[in-house]
Amino acid sequence: MVVSRLFLKSALCAVVALLFALTMNQSAYAWTWGSNVTVYSVSGLCVQGSAGIDHAQPNVFSGNLAYANTYALGTGCVGGLTKSGNAAAVRLDVERWNGSAWVVCRSTDWLYGPTGVSGGDTGGPYGPSQVYNYGGAASCGAGYYGTLAYAYVTDGTAWRGGSVWSGYEYVS
Repeated sequence: MVVSRLFLKSALCAVVALLFALTMNQSAYAWTWGSNVTVYSVSGLCVQGSAGIDHAQPNVFSGNLAYANTYALGTGCVGGLTKSGNAAAVRLDVERWNGSAWVVCRSTDWLYGPTGVSGGDTGGPYGPSQVYNYGGAASCGAGYYGTLAYAYVTDGTAWRGGSVWSGYEYVS
């Protein structure tokens, strides 16, 4: 009786592990991300950005989406800063490798907004963000695609920030 229970527990664990491995393996190839990259950090203002690219795949939670986020943080890039109005900006370019250089396939306009810190168990810094359906391979053909996000925050005298690269993936 003890041996059969141990065998059943082991078999159940193996099945769960196999299902987890298969599920995680598929979705790992659907997107790539550059997350919370510091693009500016001087005297009390730290600007971070994120960039992501995804493409639709059968039987996997995915879509032909590009992502861009901007965050304002304090000294040492710790703790979100609250900046009201249109103190932060974000935009993105979806780029495709043409064999010798990255070329812009699709772009968004600037989006402006406030920054701050959300509460709760999963709280953290927030700022303007974009999720853009770039159309996948139908946009500019099959090939390697990536997102170049632009993250900027004003310090009252100038816009501070820079660009974040998502990495790339093959879209067919």
